[in-house]
Amino acid sequence: MKTEITMTDTTTSTDTSIHEKLDKLQALEDIRVLKGRYWRYVDTKQWAAFEKLWAPDSSFSDRSANFSCSTPAGIVEAISGALETVTSIHQGTPSELEILGPDTARGIWSMTDVLFYPSPSPETQPNAGITIRGYGHYVEQYVKIDGRWVFKKSDLYRLRLERTEATNTEYPPDFSV
Repeated sequence: MKTEITMTDTTTSTDTSIHEKLDKLQALEDIRVLKGRYWRYVDTKQWAAFEKLWAPDSSFSDRSANFSCSTPAGIVEAISGALETVTSIHQGTPSELEILGPDTARGIWSMTDVLFYPSPSPETQPNAGITIRGYGHYVEQYVKIDGRWVFKKSDLYRLRLERTEATNTEYPPDFSV
């Protein structure tokens, strides 16, 4: 016995809410991808791609470092300059995102980052040989421009910074078992 299933178009007012929910879910996913690219582009120093993640009138601040900048080019210049010789690793955890309208959203991301400063010379790099671990939150605003979500504002609040100096001791040359 063969069963046939047919579907009919039953457009009702609830379909609009389903479409709105799907649009909202798509926006949430697009913003999550945006943030993932942010961290990857910073850590891999892909500055041209990183610049495209920002709205023309965007701003960034790191509140613990009294560091702020604006415009995509200014943000890239400031962040790439600060991380020029640094190996960075950023990790984010699930976010709190809120879609405010079809083209606006805001969010909070819990984050951890590790910055490894090389050890060439303390005279040229005040953090030479230092590792900094940061824990905190990004508080952000997003806008949709030409069908694409971008950062409007990103403020980094660090709850804790830990500095570790790389040290080692000489191994005894006559040590043997």
